[in-house]
Amino acid sequence: MTSTNPAGPDPAARPKRRTFSPEYKLRVVAEYDAALKNEKGAVLRRQVERLEKELVRNQAALEVLGRASALLEMISEGAG
Repeated sequence: MTSTNPAGPDPAARPKRRTFSPEYKLRVVAEYDAALKNEKGAVLRRQVERLEKELVRNQAALEVLGRASALLEMISEGAG
C-alpha cells in the first residue's frame, strides 16, 4: 500500500488566506461613508495603494524564504 503523503512537510504549502478584522472593515467603510461624493474613489485608491505595497513586501519575503530553503536543501544534500 502506498502513502498519498510525501515524506516530510510540503515546502510549497498553500498560503494562508488573508483576513481582515471587523474593526478594520468598519474603519474603511466609515472612512468611505464620511468622504465627499467626489472623494470616495480616492479613499479606495489609498486602500489599494497600501495593499499593493504590502503585496510587494510579502512577495519579496517569499522570494527570500524560497532562496533560503533552496540553500538549506543544497547544504543538506551535500552533507548526506
